[in-house]
Amino acid sequence: MKKWVWVVATIVVALLIGGYAYSNHHATAKEYQAAMANGRTAIQSKHYTQAESYFQNALKRRLNDKTAQRYLTQTQRFVSAEDALDDLHFASAQTHYQTVRDTKNGSQILTKRAQDRLKQVKTIRSNVKQFKKLLTKAQGQNEALNYGQSNTTLDELFNNSKFRQRYYKNLYSQALALRKANNAGQTASLASSASSTAAASSSESSATSSSTATSSSSASLTSSEQAAAKNYSGSNEYTVTKKQKELNGKTITADQIASARKTINAAGVQADAMSDQDVRVALQQANKKDMSLSAYAKQYLQ
Repeated sequence: MKKWVWVVATIVVALLIGGYAYSNHHATAKEYQAAMANGRTAIQSKHYTQAESYFQNALKRRLNDKTAQRYLTQTQRFVSAEDALDDLHFASAQTHYQTVRDTKNGSQILTKRAQDRLKQVKTIRSNVKQFKKLLTKAQGQNEALNYGQSNTTLDELFNNSKFRQRYYKNLYSQALALRKANNAGQTASLASSASSTAAASSSESSATSSSTATSSSSASLTSSEQAAAKNYSGSNEYTVTKKQKELNGKTITADQIASARKTINAAGVQADAMSDQDVRVALQQANKKDMSLSAYAKQYLQ
């Protein structure tokens, strides 16, 4: 009789243990599937940090799971690529995006986004090469004291709307500094020529001497240098007409310019590197196209 009781008890215990194990396994499987689904949803919404957490949670529910690990690694690589792009480390960004794109059986959404980013990075790197070439040319002209020619070369950069995008902010700052140096060089050249001419013409009246000095100095410069020097205002900015400083017939105030810079910065364009007149032009063009300044900056200044 006792033997029978022990047999029954053993069977009951075995069933209980088996039932618990099955139930626990089933619950763990559901948690794993939920974590993976949430991770994919987070990727769709571009919430990559959340996606990483979900995939890590899935790995806790199913240790060494290849699918969860693959999604986690792909997401981390994509985040690294985005960070590198924001930091203007284009070569590193390109390498990471290529790894994300080439991941097999991973997130197709990340694969597509990485492919799109690769095209963008390749275009950026091509532009950087082109912009550096022009900037180097302008620097050489500056060193040769050909300030007007240097500014003409710089105009090729400043007239390219893409040059104002945040990806090229370092080159943009260098170009602004070079233009400032060119303007100062032109002013110094004019002053030196005027002084020499005045000394040579001391027998003439001061008014005549001044006129002769200006004429002589202009003749020593190229036509582009003369035009640039004539436009120089003394503050490293080119003077503009009254109409070019107005919007709808009213003068654009300093407060409007400051507010516009904030709006353009928020649109992803380095407005702090823009001159006041560049900002005025952006306001005028946005108004002309019946667009908000933010929309204009995103479409035409990036």
